[in-house]
Amino acid sequence: MDEELDDTYGYYEGECQGCDIFAPLGDMGLCENCSEKFERDVIRQRLWDYSAMAFGVPDDKREDLRLQILREYGEHFELIVPDTGPQ
Repeated sequence: MDEELDDTYGYYEGECQGCDIFAPLGDMGLCENCSEKFERDVIRQRLWDYSAMAFGVPDDKREDLRLQILREYGEHFELIVPDTGPQ
């Protein structure tokens, strides 16, 4: 395997769907920074099935993970625009 590939984030380079910068992207089309924001946002919403960080965390410990995110990063969404229902 090419050692140079091991040092970069993501699978390919392109325009990030979150911030529009040209960078290495992960499987969701997000740069590393936006991927981290997305991860925290889904945890804030308790969308455990969409969180890589919550994978393997026992159900009774997931709320502790959420509270840790809220303490460190606040409760405001960083990337996801929350659904406010029908307009």
